[in-house]
Amino acid sequence: GIDKRLGKGKDPQDESQYPVAQGAGTVVFWVVWILFILAILQVLGVGGLFDSIVVIFERIFAAIPHIIGAAVILAIFYFVGRLLAKLATKALTKIRFDELPVKLGLAKKPIKGAGSPSNVVGYTTMVFMMLFGIMMAADLLGFTAVRELIAVLTQFLGLIILGVVIIGIGILVANFVANILRAAGRSESMISLVKISIIVLSVVLGIRAMGFADDLILLGFGLALGAAALAAAIAFGLGGREVAGELLARWTKTGSRRGKTED
Repeated sequence: GIDKRLGKGKDPQDESQYPVAQGAGTVVFWVVWILFILAILQVLGVGGLFDSIVVIFERIFAAIPHIIGAAVILAIFYFVGRLLAKLATKALTKIRFDELPVKLGLAKKPIKGAGSPSNVVGYTTMVFMMLFGIMMAADLLGFTAVRELIAVLTQFLGLIILGVVIIGIGILVANFVANILRAAGRSESMISLVKISIIVLSVVLGIRAMGFADDLILLGFGLALGAAALAAAIAFGLGGREVAGELLARWTKTGSRRGKTED
């Protein structure tokens, strides 16, 4: 039966191997009992109680098609999501996507297992498919608040992923430019400055793409520049004390000589 098609019902002697068939039988059993009880109440002439129960069950039976439709939608999105997740994971594994953390300098060797980048992308695909399915099911059931909440959550997660992708691309570009400069024989200080500048710019663009307030980004960027300028000034001040002292001594001697010449 249906349990065998779903991969269940392997042991004919074990009743627990037929959950779908048992569930359908239980539903039919209770529906028959409910109709039987309603018929008894009508025969007994309990009008008020009978009418109230009839109204309740009318609402329940009216909602059953929508509930079944929502369940079908969720099932379809679940199976499609699993299929897309497997395809995405296999495709990314073949193109060596798991080596991305090594190229970004975040790991020394490729990550394997459930935490690998290809599996993470597969899980993310599954999550987004289920979120879309929940949105459609909630819309069918008339749960407007749930649908709007899931829509906001989906949009937020999409922006977060976009920001992470921008930051990752920035790190790749920074490493690529650093390798070019290193091959050209540039100094390590210059290479580090260029690399950090590109990474900082990509982080700013990524955070902005995530939808965070521009004022906070500008404030943080200004504080970072101010801290860098202050650090440079302190370093120059500590390292240039002797030079400044020599220059001041020269200026003092030059002034005293001019004073004696005028006398």
